[in-house]
Parts: sequence; structure tokens; C-alpha cells
Amino acid sequence: MSRLKNRLPFIIYLLIVIVILGFLSLLMGPIRISASKILFSIFSPGEDPLIYVIIWQIRMPRLLLEILSGTLLAMSGSLLLGISGAAMIDNIAVKSFYLLSCVIAAISVFLIVFGFNLESLYPWLLGSLAQTTWDKVFIAALFILAGLIVYVFYYKDLNALMFGEYTAKTLGVEVKLIRMFLFAVTIIISAAAVYTCGLLCLTGLIFPYFVRLAAGVNYKYMIPVSILTSASIVILIDIFSRIIFPTELPIGIMMAVLSGPFYIYALHRRRLGL
Repeated sequence: MSRLKNRLPFIIYLLIVIVILGFLSLLMGPIRISASKILFSIFSPGEDPLIYVIIWQIRMPRLLLEILSGTLLAMSGSLLLGISGAAMIDNIAVKSFYLLSCVIAAISVFLIVFGFNLESLYPWLLGSLAQTTWDKVFIAALFILAGLIVYVFYYKDLNALMFGEYTAKTLGVEVKLIRMFLFAVTIIISAAAVYTCGLLCLTGLIFPYFVRLAAGVNYKYMIPVSILTSASIVILIDIFSRIIFPTELPIGIMMAVLSGPFYIYALHRRRLGL
């Protein structure tokens, strides 16, 4: 991907993509509702009680959680990339498939031994959005708000860290202190992402790495572009998970499978020194 010379049109383009994909997501479901009725329900809720329940209690929370999940993954991945640099791909990201599978296996064995019902936990482990509620949307939004505050105050420090520890120190950045703080924020936001879309969805942390190739290393633009890109990808993956297979496939499985080639390509770039 070539670097973006003019980022504003691209951001507007991504917003349009999210609107289109979001509307398609609202159309998805076992009960067919026409596009006109969905639009009418969005702008005039409450006119039709049945459509109101379907749109505002089932489909709209799910759509918003898709967007918020993508936002949390983008924030986590961007912060992790800023803290660790491109070495993240070698040291953390590529190994996440193996680590995640071990963690899931260990948790499953532990829960079986102690008599827990795994059926109720599979949606969390695999990343299902089928039982989304407004409470989850509200909690995810709170974490995103906190992440945005950190982004506003620390994006310049992240820019400095991307050029190496020595350069950051010469610019007055308390490297160790900033890294410890941002790493703690990353863990918290990652935990929120796991809460919203399941453990396997952490494979989506790779997305900001590729956004950086297009938007550059300036965090002033990289994080907004990463958020919009990741949100679009999560919505698209959820749409595919509902239309490709006879039964809805958990979004975490789809994300893990589709993220695989991205991890392999990123590792290949690192080994070539790109």
C-alpha cells in the first residue's frame, strides 16, 4: 500500500464504508425487513413495535458493538506497535495464534475439572456477537473514551518512540515511564476487547500494522485511520460469518482464520528487513 498523501478524503471514504456496511449489517437476520422500514425505524423509532425491538434491541446493539470492538482492537494494536516498534510482529503478534490456542485449551481444561458449563463460555472464547446487549455497548464505549483521552495526550510520545529510544529521550520523553503506562493502558483496552468480542478476536491486533504502511507512522493520523479500518473489517467479517455458512460462525474464528495470511506476510516483511 502506498502512503496516503491526503488523509482526509481517505478518512471520509472509510466513514462512508462503515455507513454502508453498517446498513447491510442491519439488514442481516432471520426476519427479513426491507431497507425502507429499517430507515424509517432508525429515524422514527417506536412506530412499529416489532421492528423497533428487532432493530433497536437486537441488531443495532450488535452493529455498535462491532464498531466498538474494531475500535478497541485498533487502539490496542496501535499502542502495542508504538511501544514495541516493528519488532512486535516477531516477538508478540505472530506467536499469538499459538499462545491463544494454549490459553483457550488451559481455560477449557480448568473449567471442565471444576465443573463449569463450557457451553455458556464458548461465545466468549470464540467471539460470538449473537447475544449483544446495550450494557456491553455502554461498557465498551467507556473504555474507548478512556483510550481516546490517552491518545490525545500521548500521541506525540508514541511518535517519538517509533524513532527509537535514543531519539525519544533526546526529545524529552521519559521512555521507561511512558512505556510502562502505555503498556498498562494496552492491557486494559485489550481486556475490554476480549470482553466485547471474545478471546480469539485478539488476532485482529495485526490490523494497525498494515494501516501504518498506508497512513505512515504519525499517530495523529494513524490511530483514527486504524480505528475506522478495523471497525470496517469487523463489520465485514461479521456479515460474512452470517451469510457464508448455514449456521452463524463466531466472529472470533473468522477473524483468526482471515488474519493468518496477514501475520505471515508481516513476518515475511520483517525477515526481509522491510
